[in-house]
Amino acid sequence: MKAIRVHTFGAPDVLKLEEVPDVFPSAGQVLIRVHAAGVSPLDTYVREQSHGVPTPALPYIPGFEAAGTIAAVGEGVTQFKTGDRVYTNVFLGAYAEFLVQDATAVYPLPDNISFAQGAAVSSSYFTAYYALFNSAKATPGSTVFVHGASGAVGIAAVQMARAAGMTVVGSAGSTEGMQLVKQEGADLVVNHREADYLQKAIDFTGGKGFDVILEMNATQKLAEDVNLIAPFSRIIIIGGTNGAVTFDPGQLLWKGASIIGLYIGLASPEETLEIHRALYRGLADKTLRPQVAQQFTFTDAPLAHETVRTASSAGKITLAF
Repeated sequence: MKAIRVHTFGAPDVLKLEEVPDVFPSAGQVLIRVHAAGVSPLDTYVREQSHGVPTPALPYIPGFEAAGTIAAVGEGVTQFKTGDRVYTNVFLGAYAEFLVQDATAVYPLPDNISFAQGAAVSSSYFTAYYALFNSAKATPGSTVFVHGASGAVGIAAVQMARAAGMTVVGSAGSTEGMQLVKQEGADLVVNHREADYLQKAIDFTGGKGFDVILEMNATQKLAEDVNLIAPFSRIIIIGGTNGAVTFDPGQLLWKGASIIGLYIGLASPEETLEIHRALYRGLADKTLRPQVAQQFTFTDAPLAHETVRTASSAGKITLAF
């Protein structure tokens, strides 16, 4: 089978499309024919060994998110059959024609969702759900500010918050991104490239601030977030943690606010199952609508890695065989 492999850490050109040994499912596992794999900043951090990510043994096959069809099932697997449409989240290995995964970590993909969209679900939509409902404990009527709302996690968060009856303000850095965030349900969209965008956001709340802030770039934005908080606000750090941050904690103290780090690997098996059930319902009834910004072939994996770090986000970037 074909797969992207990395033999040395470094720039995007270390991503090589190669022939690798075929893989087969053992008992309790399934073999997935990968039709689409998600590309995220995390993939690039592992490749270049930045942001404190784990160091995989070389060579390795990148990728954390995949969607496709069941090609074979191992002994004892009864919940899936050949041809079923599924998605999954793995710790590396998604950039390949075939992927072996434990059946308990694979989830059905509704027929109305494309494989490219499915590649956005396992990590991006799971992250958004976990951030909003498990970490921030957001409830109907909450006011939510989503930094980087035009990215894959941001769009998911906007859709979920809006569907749950929350007031949503999102930021984006391009006209296309702002239009997408507005289209997906944000009550207000601000351009984070404008000097007064945070003032526009706080003014929208009548000066009260936000109950929940989802932060995708903590190194650059966390110091500003403390000026957006309402009493008992929760700031959820989702990404952008490569560097020190300095700010006055007084606002947090006087408003009883919290800063919470998010790592989806801490989700319990029970939480994980319930979240994926909720995601299936939302996908099936079109409450949740994953947006695909660009889809590259696996031969263009280096370009996909460059794009996910440099382009103004307007949805998910994916790879497809």
